[in-house]
Amino acid sequence: MLFPGSRYRLEDFIEATGRITSRETLYDYFCETMLSCGFDRVNFSIKHDDEVPAEDHRFGIISNYPEDWQKHYGEAGYVRIDPVFRCAISTFHPFRWKDLERVLDLSPAQTRFLRLGEEAGLNNGIGIPFAGPRSQIAGVALATSDRKAEHLTNMDLISAYCNQFYASYKRIIRARRQGPPRMVSLSPREQEVLKWVAAGKSDDVIAGILRVSPNTVAYHLRNIFIKLEVNNRVTAVVVAMTQGLLEI
Repeated sequence: MLFPGSRYRLEDFIEATGRITSRETLYDYFCETMLSCGFDRVNFSIKHDDEVPAEDHRFGIISNYPEDWQKHYGEAGYVRIDPVFRCAISTFHPFRWKDLERVLDLSPAQTRFLRLGEEAGLNNGIGIPFAGPRSQIAGVALATSDRKAEHLTNMDLISAYCNQFYASYKRIIRARRQGPPRMVSLSPREQEVLKWVAAGKSDDVIAGILRVSPNTVAYHLRNIFIKLEVNNRVTAVVVAMTQGLLEI
């Protein structure tokens, strides 16, 4: 899957990030990939994750947002009202910043905050939360400095890139801690279900292909989510591919 003009297919991105052993190299490669997808502004934050050192639980672990905006954001304490941040810690799903004004009852201060962000050069914003087990809250925010910039709009594909980045980030962290790897295996039927999920098929369609009930497909998906410690289909596919449990 490739964005027009991009050199980075998702399959190649997964393979490349699986070989990276340095956080700094991973950051650079991720930002370069997002740039090739049209997003030249990247912010990666972690609010809470038991698998990540406490010193990394902060806003903007990596960020190439304009420096004057970052400084103003911190001095003004915008994290208290930032609707993008508030949405990111309360939802499992990717979202567009522009939709927040339509679906949320924003205060005048929050609406003004969004306008200030645009004036600072943060346009076409997208939020990708990494909600997970044990109250994990983290995410990536993407934007363009040019209001009319061409950029990737497939939210599932953007989410897949970002989730693979986070999975690789945590793999590098675990390696530095020298902890034993967690062994996971999927049954043949679970692999089959996940293969069709990766192909974009719904539960009903998968049920028809496998000649089982949709409830049976949902049952297998729940077991897959538990084994992989994920809570959505896109992340399950990415994690399974990363761990060599699924080939597409």
